[in-house]
Amino acid sequence: MNRQRSSSIRIAAVLAAALAVSACETAPSLNQLLPSFSSFKGLGSLPDFNLDFFADQSCVSVDSDDVKRVNWTRVPEVNMRIRTGEFEPMIVQLKQGWPYVFRIRNRDDRNRVFAAREFFSNMAMIRITVDGKRQDYTCVERVKIPAKKTAEFRMVAAVDGRFEFEDTPMPIPGFFSEGASGVIIVEERFATRYQ
Repeated sequence: MNRQRSSSIRIAAVLAAALAVSACETAPSLNQLLPSFSSFKGLGSLPDFNLDFFADQSCVSVDSDDVKRVNWTRVPEVNMRIRTGEFEPMIVQLKQGWPYVFRIRNRDDRNRVFAAREFFSNMAMIRITVDGKRQDYTCVERVKIPAKKTAEFRMVAAVDGRFEFEDTPMPIPGFFSEGASGVIIVEERFATRYQ
């Protein structure tokens, strides 16, 4: 009985150690695991996996006619950078109803993830680009920013509130966080504040 219990304890310890060691390395993306299939006719390379999009949740949107009237060269810009795993600034303030160009520049030598599920679902994302390439989806949970590259969001701050973000490759907030987190505060429009 003691021998069987001792064996079970050893197996549990080995499994716990393996899990702890595996947490030290982030899971590679599908692009890193599989090579380009250009040698196979008709397959080409794998699609871009920089985004995790909402499969079951909708995001807010704005009227397409209103978006056409926005001069994106004249809207306020928010510039954030990632250096040594930290976002700077860690606190960003926006005004509800305003359009913005939000850029995140990754100055690190490794990929970083801007994970902000509530932020992305409550902002009207017009366009997301990563390393100058327009992404197919705008209703996302997180954006992977490759090393030494920039992500840009053209968006309208549609909903007021406090939205946290972090650097995590996992879909569960706070789970396996790889760096400092921060907050984006969208201030309520003055006209609606006192109604």
